[in-house]
Amino acid sequence: MTWMLTASGAEYHLAGPTAYGACGRPVDINDVAHHLAIVAQFNGATSRPYSVAEHSLLCCDIAERAGASVFVQMAALLHDAHEAYTNDLISPAKQAVNSYSMAFGVSAWHAFEAEHAKGVREHFKLLSVFAGHREFLRSIDLQALATARRDLTPYDASRHMPWPVLGDNTLQPVAPADWVRLDAPEREAATWKDWRERFCNRFRKLRAFSGD
Repeated sequence: MTWMLTASGAEYHLAGPTAYGACGRPVDINDVAHHLAIVAQFNGATSRPYSVAEHSLLCCDIAERAGASVFVQMAALLHDAHEAYTNDLISPAKQAVNSYSMAFGVSAWHAFEAEHAKGVREHFKLLSVFAGHREFLRSIDLQALATARRDLTPYDASRHMPWPVLGDNTLQPVAPADWVRLDAPEREAATWKDWRERFCNRFRKLRAFSGD
């Protein structure tokens, strides 16, 4: 079985012949918001539930504060939208999976994830935005990661190994956002349904501004 049942009851085919048919991979923003609001970041190893939806909204906030266009803000909001279907595999696990599969000449997880990311971004007409702002969007993602590590994980630089992805022990480490605290009471009190609603509302707001 290589297909999943979405929250709305649709069949999304991850692989196989049906996946490439006209209806093999139905993408729906309500499914995306619902799934991402429940899928946990950091494999759940945080001081409170921290979902991909909340992370995505933080990325969108960072983009907005940086003066990015509504199209780039939309890309920031949806940069992990494919994880509604592939799930959020933590980076260390991705590297571990790829290290096994590289023995056969291909990074299996990278290829699998990239295919679904392309399809979802194409659905939302964002391929060119991602292509044109790849580095900026990556920097936003990393700042959000640094912020979550500071506020929601037990990471201690004096006890734990550095995270190369955040530039630890370099001259230019990725700085967390200084205008937000993810451990704030109002964030801790928010439920997964709150984050689902906020995600949908932000999507609709940006779509209205973009004229789409």
